[in-house]
Amino acid sequence: MKKNYLLLLLLSLLGLTTFAQAPGCPDVTAGAVPAICQPPQPGEECRTLTADYFETGATTSYSVSSVPYAPPYPFIGGTQISVNTDDIWSSAVNLPFSFCFYGNNYTSAFIGSNGVITFNTQTAGGFCNYAFSQAIPNTSFPIRNAIYGVYQDIDPSVDNNFANPNINYQVLGAYPCRTLVVNFSEVAQFGTNCANNANIGAQTSQIVLYETTNVIEVYVERRVPCTSWQNGVGLIGIQNAAGTQATVPPGRNTGSWTAIQEAWRFTPTGPSIVDFAWMDGPTQISTSTSVSVCPEETTTYTAVATYNRCDGTTVVKTANVTVEVADPLDLGEPEDFYICESGPGPFTFDLTENSETILNGLDPFINVITFHNSELDATEGFSPISDADAANYVTDGELETIWVRVENYFTSCIATTSFTIEASTAPQAGTPANIQVCDPENDGVETFDLTALDGDVLQGQDPNQFVVTYHTSQADAENNVNAITTPEAYTTGSATIYVRLTNAADEDCYSTTSFIITVTPTPVVDEPEDVFACDDTGYVLPELTVGGYFNQPNGVGPIAEGTTVLATQTIYIYAESGTTPNNCTDESSFVVTVYEKPEVDTPADVDACESYVLPALTVGNYYTGPGGTGTQLNAGDEITVTQDIYIYANSGIEVECSDEHVFNVEVFYPPVLVPATTIEVCDDNFDDFGIFNLLPAGQEVINGQSGLTVTFHETIEGAEFGSNAINNPGSYSAITGEIYIRVVQEGSTINCPSIEPLQLIVNPRPAIPTPSNYPLCDDNNPGDLEEEFDLTTRDASVTGGVAGVPAAYYLTQAYALSG
Repeated sequence: MKKNYLLLLLLSLLGLTTFAQAPGCPDVTAGAVPAICQPPQPGEECRTLTADYFETGATTSYSVSSVPYAPPYPFIGGTQISVNTDDIWSSAVNLPFSFCFYGNNYTSAFIGSNGVITFNTQTAGGFCNYAFSQAIPNTSFPIRNAIYGVYQDIDPSVDNNFANPNINYQVLGAYPCRTLVVNFSEVAQFGTNCANNANIGAQTSQIVLYETTNVIEVYVERRVPCTSWQNGVGLIGIQNAAGTQATVPPGRNTGSWTAIQEAWRFTPTGPSIVDFAWMDGPTQISTSTSVSVCPEETTTYTAVATYNRCDGTTVVKTANVTVEVADPLDLGEPEDFYICESGPGPFTFDLTENSETILNGLDPFINVITFHNSELDATEGFSPISDADAANYVTDGELETIWVRVENYFTSCIATTSFTIEASTAPQAGTPANIQVCDPENDGVETFDLTALDGDVLQGQDPNQFVVTYHTSQADAENNVNAITTPEAYTTGSATIYVRLTNAADEDCYSTTSFIITVTPTPVVDEPEDVFACDDTGYVLPELTVGGYFNQPNGVGPIAEGTTVLATQTIYIYAESGTTPNNCTDESSFVVTVYEKPEVDTPADVDACESYVLPALTVGNYYTGPGGTGTQLNAGDEITVTQDIYIYANSGIEVECSDEHVFNVEVFYPPVLVPATTIEVCDDNFDDFGIFNLLPAGQEVINGQSGLTVTFHETIEGAEFGSNAINNPGSYSAITGEIYIRVVQEGSTINCPSIEPLQLIVNPRPAIPTPSNYPLCDDNNPGDLEEEFDLTTRDASVTGGVAGVPAAYYLTQAYALSG
């Protein structure tokens, strides 16, 4: 158990500032009162204020009472005394407040290790008497002017498996209710047979002294006597200094008794030290804890308890009570409900439809509305109609008053009002069919006999019980005013007619219906002339002013405006207005004659070499100009120059239908070339092949002409057909022979070339004999090793005597090879 001390101490220290107000403190409370509701005249309704305060008196006498066991403070904490020492007094415990006890005012006290507090001066560490057998009061009692809680011979020097002694004190709370708290926690009884007896166990109690009220409380967690020592005597109580006055709880005077979790309060009972008053602002209105007040407006009253302390100072405690004078619940005027329905009933009303009107802007979440069947029920809140029944209230239709109660959730104020409900059998007006007529004159009006529709409206209902009237607006029908005065000959244009069927016995019980009169203008369609068209474009039906196109009479087979007519046919223009079966119609027709357009031959453009012969045509003739203009040409004519050729044909009588096609004949001519110069190269490798650059020869033959394409071919066939062109004309390897240059105009799609042969010659490479050395004597300037040599003297030996072969001399072989 010892290892838990630190945890318990920390917990107690943490809790010092969180204790609620202790039960013996000066205090005053006041109960809330309901609001004053809707006073007929200001001040005619009152409320009773009640207050309760902690009553205490002078300390000339005391009473003791049992209180619930709820120690206001922990048993561990504060300053520990009598540590491991038995039967001693503490040093003086100085109090930060005055405490009155049996008429005397004290600012210090002494704590004895045997469960006692005295206000008599003691010696710190001095002997605290444990031996007693007398009941109190007793003038020879060993310790007087004292508080006993529990006074018994306990031994704080014993520490065993159940005793963890801790005698401590601390001052807790705040002005004006500070408290001296003294704890005797888990201390063993004295004596060998007692201290180690787990059945007797540890003793724990708490004494609390209250500032201002001078109340003393003793909380006993556990007190079990040890009868083998001093007969197990113990004492709870208080006694004055003379030993002539004492106050002891029943059964707790000197004796061998057991107490487990009990508490006692010692309250001074001398003349009251508390002055009580009810205040209305600065004005005292009563000194009684109960007072009736009648405010004319919301007012806050204060209960004031003044404690006259024994040190001459006062402590004032207050509590406020607000008496609200609520505003009247300003209810709206509900609507009386009247329904007339078909059939004999029962009839259903939704009473809640009046709720918003009745609340008149009041918040429905704090103003509760209920419906009742009598004024008494509404006033007293009895027998409300359930929400479900109020929303579907069933009645036989007789006149009935519904009472309404509105109660404010916060003030409990109520207001009542009422409305009536009643139901009657309503006529059921039949709805006549809508009327549609044509207007032959197109003046916008026709004349109608409305009374012919009375039977449709009555639908078999008794004409003697119900009255039929016709009106020009729904409002007039609803209000039964401005009925049409001559319904049998009523002239009108298109209009809605409103019918009222009224119960002859109750003009407020009626039903209405309506039907539509439509006066439809007679259409007048367009009347176009006959038209003619060619079948390539046809005839596009133009937009009409009135009517629509059809391919048959009477509006059969509609044709959309903008449709192209491509065959000869009769087109009908038809229009109708209104609805079946009373359509108003008009019709006209015209003929569209469509001629077949010729389709001439459409040859493609032609590319020809030198000339083109015109072939025979299936349809149309050749012309040199468009639309059959220019010179007419015939099949078999030869075209020798590039030009456009037109093929034209036409047909039709009232309208000309023609067709034309143009194609281009482009005539190409072979280019004019000049002869190519023979190309000769040397057979460098002695293999009979030489490398030829053919490109200069190509430029030579075209002789500066542009727009020509040049290719080289090894055969005349390749040149003629433009196939197998030499693909490397700039470095062409060949033996001596003839190739062919082909030249055509750029962009030409026909085979119209000029061909020029090109002779290629590979000359054999000469063989140079090795000349003999050429020595000279150093005759000029002997010793300088320089002489002049005439190399031409060696030409014959170098060329082998071949005429026409030049010789050249170089300083190095590399120079000779590169020439």
